Amino acid sequence: MMRELSHEEAFAALDAAALDALDSAERDAVLAHADACESCRTELATLRETAAQLAFASPSADSPTASRERIRSRLTARAAADAKARGLTVQRRPDLSTREYRAIRTRINVLAWRRAEWIALAASVLLIVGVGVMASVLRERENLRDALVGATASTQRSQHATDSLRALVIYKDSLINGITGRDVAMVRLTSSAARAPNAMMFWDRTRNGWTLVAHDLPAPQPGRTYQLWLVTPTAKISAGTFTPTNGEAMVRATYALARDSLRAIAVTDEPAGGVPQPTGQMVILGSATK
Repeated sequence: MMRELSHEEAFAALDAAALDALDSAERDAVLAHADACESCRTELATLRETAAQLAFASPSADSPTASRERIRSRLTARAAADAKARGLTVQRRPDLSTREYRAIRTRINVLAWRRAEWIALAASVLLIVGVGVMASVLRERENLRDALVGATASTQRSQHATDSLRALVIYKDSLINGITGRDVAMVRLTSSAARAPNAMMFWDRTRNGWTLVAHDLPAPQPGRTYQLWLVTPTAKISAGTFTPTNGEAMVRATYALARDSLRAIAVTDEPAGGVPQPTGQMVILGSATK
């Protein structure tokens, strides 16, 4: 037969019942009392909810001491007030001796404080878990943002490299077509100077393109430049100015000229910026007549 527990005995065992730490007979006795006692039933439900929350809490770091003490103090005071409001203090019965009364009262008070500390600890653990989760979410957000910035920059660099390579390929194709096309005429330019600079002019008569490739050109004096000329029976046409690098130069121009009108290709030494008509010394010259 199940032993009937007094209110004080059942209340003292609610902690263990919430944690399922009683044997079957004691548990049945506590639960039977809680079914008939509203204050014990409410207290048991609160303790079970706290135990369930603690089961999923896994703190990753200790909370600051000052913060934990403030939380513990507030929750301890609240738990003591709730216990008093639910009538958890023991009224002395006429059949209890002073010693028995004091022992029961001390036991209830100790239990109330122990539960208050337990609730405070549970709140501290939950606070730590919440702070840890927030920190983890913020870290993941920053990592994702950095990854997005890196991916965007990488995409932009790749696009820039692709565009540069495409432009270079187009330029090289144009250059190859300008000097190897089926309708390309070549004029060789030479010089009588000791170092013997020389050049070749490629005239793409289909596209009206001109490509000069020069070698061993001395650097012009400060304030001077080289100017390229297309010479016809009636005019000397400027095709642009240039400065060689380490004696090498490539000049490209577009100019429509009648097929049989070109007589010569010339490069002269002129003032920086070029001139409308040649005035300086002839550097290299090539005849276009057969």
